[in-house]
Amino acid sequence: MKHVKDRFGDNVREEVLLLCLGITSGIGRLIFGRVADYIPGAKKVYLQVASFFFIGLMSMMIPLCHVFGGLIAVCLFMGLFDGCFICIMAPIAFELVGAQDVSQAIGFLLGLMSIPMTVGPPIAVGRFFCPYPRIYDEFNSRLWISESL
Repeated sequence: MKHVKDRFGDNVREEVLLLCLGITSGIGRLIFGRVADYIPGAKKVYLQVASFFFIGLMSMMIPLCHVFGGLIAVCLFMGLFDGCFICIMAPIAFELVGAQDVSQAIGFLLGLMSIPMTVGPPIAVGRFFCPYPRIYDEFNSRLWISESL
């Protein structure tokens, strides 16, 4: 939200972005849940990899948005693929490890996802911790570094 205020000023309503993420995430869960029903076996992994790729791509597009409408479009696509990623997680775990170990597989996947989610934000605000703040002079470069993790 701070990025939106810094980039576009106080005259935009940044909560619209969260609204767009939430709504399209729900729509993505409905659409891709239905699509996943028609994909046989473990080939659902390709759909999850594609959604994870597009989430990362959209995250890297955030600093390139110079118009608030472009940022809304990025958030719409990010929410759509987030819904895909979330709804495909359990069926993939079930297909790969079976019903006996599905809960452990989902926990392992979420644990692996937590590493970049935990390490990324401190890097994004790294200028507060870095003894050489000129490395992190611009927010966009910090965002690119944290999103590449």
